[in-house]
Amino acid sequence: MNEQLAVVIPMLNEAAGVTATLRVLARQHDADFAVVIVDNGSSDGSPDVVRTFIERHGLTTWRVITETQKGTGAAADTGFRAAIDAGATMVARTDADCLPRRDWTANLRRALTPHAAGGDGLVMVGGHLVPRRDEGMAWWRRTLLAGTVEIAGTFGKVRPGNRDAAYVGPYIMAPGCNMAIRGETYLAVGGFPRTAIEELHEDRALVNAVRKVSADYAYRRDVVVASSSRRVQAWGIVNTLRWYRDHSWRGETVDIRATPVTPVTPTSRTTGGEQRWERRVLRAAHPIAFPLLDRIPGPVRRLPGLGVIVKDATLLRSVLMDSEHFTKNGPGAPSDLWTPILGPSVLLNMDGAEHAALRRTLTPLFSPSAVEPIVAASLAAPLADLTAALDAGERVDLVAHATRCARAVIGHLVGIPDGALDDDLFARMSAITGFVSLARPTLTPSQIEEARAVLAELGAYAAAAYAGDASTVPGRMRELGLSEREALGAVGAFVLTGTETLISYVPRMLAIWHDAGWWPQLVSSPELVEPAIAEALRVSTPTPMMLRSTTAATTIGDVPVKAGDRILLGTWWADNALGPLDVERNVAATMKQLWFGAGAHFCLGGPLALAQIRLTASALLERDDLRIVARSPRRNTLIPSYAELWIARQSVGKAGA
Repeated sequence: MNEQLAVVIPMLNEAAGVTATLRVLARQHDADFAVVIVDNGSSDGSPDVVRTFIERHGLTTWRVITETQKGTGAAADTGFRAAIDAGATMVARTDADCLPRRDWTANLRRALTPHAAGGDGLVMVGGHLVPRRDEGMAWWRRTLLAGTVEIAGTFGKVRPGNRDAAYVGPYIMAPGCNMAIRGETYLAVGGFPRTAIEELHEDRALVNAVRKVSADYAYRRDVVVASSSRRVQAWGIVNTLRWYRDHSWRGETVDIRATPVTPVTPTSRTTGGEQRWERRVLRAAHPIAFPLLDRIPGPVRRLPGLGVIVKDATLLRSVLMDSEHFTKNGPGAPSDLWTPILGPSVLLNMDGAEHAALRRTLTPLFSPSAVEPIVAASLAAPLADLTAALDAGERVDLVAHATRCARAVIGHLVGIPDGALDDDLFARMSAITGFVSLARPTLTPSQIEEARAVLAELGAYAAAAYAGDASTVPGRMRELGLSEREALGAVGAFVLTGTETLISYVPRMLAIWHDAGWWPQLVSSPELVEPAIAEALRVSTPTPMMLRSTTAATTIGDVPVKAGDRILLGTWWADNALGPLDVERNVAATMKQLWFGAGAHFCLGGPLALAQIRLTASALLERDDLRIVARSPRRNTLIPSYAELWIARQSVGKAGA
């Protein structure tokens, strides 16, 4: 028999919130199902919202029908029968204010598929409810509510109305917003009672009807829906429990569907937790310099012995754009650090016309169209392993994962054979940036010698790629007419400047989204992911400080500077002056990617970094139940980062009938 699954959604005045539910359903891992939305007399344009979504996404098996008889029982019954008439052999139900987990339909299908076809052979399933996290309810209240739901399910087993000799199986809680049943079973027991919401709990009545004909049903913790807390917020937990206990208490508005969902605004959602952790990360990296610089008042200030610090975004950008007065060469500038290792003929240490010419030559190698296929191929295996481990219930260190991803991409770009870039070589390569501190403008002779030795090992592979492998960056550089020396210098600069920054950012991005409470909404609202990435880049600013040297006397704001002055560009302070993470307002858009620099030295590898970030974010955001289980900041390092950040799924490993 060809098994067909349909999802039924009763709806009344849900124009403000139904799109979130539709988005989650449209992104299910098992997308082979029909959807029947049953409008129950909406007056707010809800059907039009749904139809627009269906048309925009090309969902040919989704439709809207109408039931004029008010009540979730009547609306659900109409939807179930319409789905069965259209060929559905399995019918699930959720509500228009709920967010099913991404594996919801897949787990329901497996549960309701007969044993002979490799399924669990159930005729009905009741699923697990968790409170939505985007409706403004405090975490402790969500925890209390989740516990209350568990208690209610236990009470149902001993409730007199659920105990009868006619029942052939035990009572289970199968909430109307998270249940499913086989079509033939639904018709055999008469379906949902077509009653008003205040007359009868139609989901309990359906459960008890099934109990009289079969014991092949189960409560499944792997079938997860995040349900709305509107009723609890309107009535309180005690009165809500009284309502579910045979309607012994009723509010003024019984049909809570008429009460709109009001998602948390960015202002109320953002608690500042992400900023507290980010400050801990920066203090760990620079335990002396960061607190000192953090306390410096004003947009520009001269610091004896260190230079002139700039914390204002407008002034900082003006310095980056002013090649007449400021340079990357000279005392205290980046060239002081990296020229002894890389030589003078690399973008990192160049300025002027020579820099512009080399940059024009290299830019096509790092365009989105050039790097995205390379990143996709490089990250396929690491991301598959990451998601498999999470789905198996394992804890994963996201720092170790980001390190593996960076190593895979570098190996692919540089032309290093599989296995050659081992843990030891990569660790020695990554350690080079750790030689640098905010307060020390140069490297020691021993540090320079060690860095040169590491880059020489990488250079041997890059030289081989330069000679014959056009799929690598060195090989492409040869085709573009660059000398071997120029190619090896570019590879070295890429390794030094891009590796640790990316390893730092990916774990910090997830932590920022998690700590600010944005994770659930990003899972259900893919259109917010790009601004969320930009906002996390703004808040974290993986390179918190940029350096320049003054070539001629001028002023920054009202502070005079003279030739030879060292300029400390405090990008972290400039970016964070606009406040905490705000995904919907996306204040990062006004910064014009200042975290990547500006002007002639705007980060050439930005598209490469973003390609890796987007792929990793996409893989992680397929799971709405990720949590951070442990973390610790890395200490005494140039690029602020976590030493480890362990994540896991909340519900994996708890599945069962």
